[in-house]
Amino acid sequence: MDKLKRHKEKIIGLIISIIFIILILWKLDFQRLIETFKIFDYKVLLIFVPLYVLGLYIRGFRWKYLLCGTSKLTVNEAFFAFTTGNTLNSYLPARAGDFWRAYHVGGKLDESRMKMLGSIILERIIDGISVLLILLFAVLTYFKHEWVLNITYAAAALFLGSLLFFFILFKSNKISRIFHKLSEFKILAKYRQQLLKAEDLCTKFLEGFQALNNPKCLFMAFFTSCLAWAIECILTYFLICAFGIHFGISIAFFVLSFLALSTIIPSSSVFVGPYQYAYILALGIYHIDKANALGIAFIHQIIIMLTITVISIIYFTITDTKLKDINSELEKQGNGIYE
Repeated sequence: MDKLKRHKEKIIGLIISIIFIILILWKLDFQRLIETFKIFDYKVLLIFVPLYVLGLYIRGFRWKYLLCGTSKLTVNEAFFAFTTGNTLNSYLPARAGDFWRAYHVGGKLDESRMKMLGSIILERIIDGISVLLILLFAVLTYFKHEWVLNITYAAAALFLGSLLFFFILFKSNKISRIFHKLSEFKILAKYRQQLLKAEDLCTKFLEGFQALNNPKCLFMAFFTSCLAWAIECILTYFLICAFGIHFGISIAFFVLSFLALSTIIPSSSVFVGPYQYAYILALGIYHIDKANALGIAFIHQIIIMLTITVISIIYFTITDTKLKDINSELEKQGNGIYE
């Protein structure tokens, strides 16, 4: 039973991936899929890879802005940690890479891991709002069907609602009061020490949201986020064009926003299932058939996975980080060992 609980996320992710794979393979023209790979102009990689790495580096600047200069984190460290965290997110369930990043960087710089985790949560919310703006622009300029509008409304509720929630929580500064009230309940009196520990962790966690109190840092975080996503939009457009498909830039807006939202859905390693189906949905708007869409999705994902994996290996080599060290850190963060 305990073993089942430990692997619950993996089991759920596997089931969801299988469902999406069945939907993808249903009536799939495999011959057309093979032809799609033959069409691809691989010279686009000469542009794609370096600009994609630039986008990752810009996200390193964003993390610095979110911490408002209160951390010893360098842009290079932020770039490598972000990329490596995303690599682990791709291979492991439950966004383990984000938790690892907070634990690893916090420990390495001797800073609060909970503060780092808070800044990463804010980073993800800003990512979501950036994606929402991309999707909204695509909807307004090209496609206004009800199912796409429903996705847009859901994304707006999720990301804007999350930002509002944490903004109120951060600005109210009532964590101590909330936990003090909880400790007054007789049923919770015997858990006073645990409540004090939880209060301390929550206080440190909210320190990661300090950019909400600094308009300049918050603006720069949004600006660098939008810049990084703009680069990805352009690269996605170039990639699709490399398959001989020529529509307006809006095609990249839909693809990228659907892909970003698909990563929220639990799945097995490397987002198998939701990622490919998101591509099929997005390109389906332009009446591009399933086989072509799936071929483009495979190439897109393989390029990204190879790029971030190579960067992660370089980082682990430079820092002399071994697989057992990563496993140890993941186990510790999984057991809730944060400071």
